[in-house]
Amino acid sequence: MSRTDNSDGEANRDEQDPHVTQSSLPPRTGFGSTTLKIAVVMLAVEIFIMLGFHWLGVQLPEWKLALVDAGLLAVIVAPIAYFVFVRPRDRRIRAIMVALEQARLEAETLARFDALTEVLSRRALLEALDKEVERAKRYGNGLACLMLDLDHFKKINDTYGHQFGDKVLHRIARVITDQCRANDHLGRYGGEEFMIVMPETRVGGAIAFAERVRLAIAKTSLDRNEERITLSIGVAEWRDGDDTSGSLIAQADRALLEAKAAGRNRVAVRTCSIPIARTRATKSTP
Repeated sequence: MSRTDNSDGEANRDEQDPHVTQSSLPPRTGFGSTTLKIAVVMLAVEIFIMLGFHWLGVQLPEWKLALVDAGLLAVIVAPIAYFVFVRPRDRRIRAIMVALEQARLEAETLARFDALTEVLSRRALLEALDKEVERAKRYGNGLACLMLDLDHFKKINDTYGHQFGDKVLHRIARVITDQCRANDHLGRYGGEEFMIVMPETRVGGAIAFAERVRLAIAKTSLDRNEERITLSIGVAEWRDGDDTSGSLIAQADRALLEAKAAGRNRVAVRTCSIPIARTRATKSTP
């Protein structure tokens, strides 16, 4: 999922609508291609006419005249045969290719993006994390992972129903997306949990970003009796070592549990490779 940054450092979502590109489809029939096909049809017609003359018993001295007659008939018949038989078939084939390409893109979109929230799916998110961990190992860049969980989301579902709960998830995903940078990877990890992979980010920057997201969610109205919801966030920073993407997720998840245990609506942090937990407490919501 891509995003573009404005001059104030805020990010706006760059809509990605799957579409069929011309490079992925067979080329349209141009004048040169059409002329070639007509020439091929003309040759086939001429050969067919010559064979007909042979079957009708045309004598050898008359072959030159027969060849001329066959050529003239081919000039007349070939374009008609092309536009009646060949061109409609080409159009049907192209229509089938377009439909197949659209189906392929739709399947890729379903596999890559979460249908409800329109952020990355869990599978695509984990793939992105694996790539960023490898980049961090190779180049020594910073890397942070954030686990985000909506506080008391079950109460929203129980009070207003699951359809309203789905709208809340979509709304929250949009608010978080607006805070993310172009190279951040935001995805739905499961249920009401989201995860953000932040390349080239140290723990201090990740904590500041998490606080901005937390405050943005706390200010978001859910359009139902001014109902609001809060967010608990666990932050983990990857450091050079033997850590894998799985251990980074585990550290972020442990930090998230600490944030919830400390009263929710706050940010907690852990550093992968260093088993020391630090909690940034903020005003909690009961």
